[in-house]
Amino acid sequence: MRTIILTAVFASCLFGVAMAQHSDQNPNAKVAYEAYKTETGAEHAASMGATIDNTYEAYDPILIKEQRKRERIEFRRQLRLERARRPRFVQPRWGWRRW
Repeated sequence: MRTIILTAVFASCLFGVAMAQHSDQNPNAKVAYEAYKTETGAEHAASMGATIDNTYEAYDPILIKEQRKRERIEFRRQLRLERARRPRFVQPRWGWRRW
């Protein structure tokens, strides 16, 4: 008796999954597919990677690495200029260990 109940539960679960897969999960998919088919290649290529507000910026690791390198070089240059502008005056130490 127990196997019959488990089999019925298992069959109903499979039936539920099959029905969930069958339901229309994206009702606007057909409209989008038709719009994609009618759109010319040039228009589609021009809009690739673009958002409505143009807020998307593609992540290019090479450009980011170059930008960080330029920023690091500029920071070090500014640091050297600041150190040259304000040198540190150190009191001379007398003794057998001279710095």
